[in-house]
Amino acid sequence: MTVAFWVNVGLVVLALSLLLCFVRLYLGPNPPNRTVAFDTIAIHAVGIIALIAMASNAPALLDAAVVTAVLGFVGTMMFARYMENSDLKDWEPDEE
Repeated sequence: MTVAFWVNVGLVVLALSLLLCFVRLYLGPNPPNRTVAFDTIAIHAVGIIALIAMASNAPALLDAAVVTAVLGFVGTMMFARYMENSDLKDWEPDEE
């Protein structure tokens, strides 16, 4: 079993997990849960970009992974600031 095999296995596992995170992002039920799903999606994107960089022997893609990690962190911090200044009753589950 080579490294390329395990990189491909990692990509498949991350892709399936990423799909579940998108489902969680869609379902909610409130903004804090969606924020956690967004942060997890950003982490998955970093992992996928890093594995693709390993598979294609393109170290320049690692710069894209770092930028993605920083943007995911900044997005989460922005929402944390929003949650700090907002009213908690806005976080009730959506009822239809």
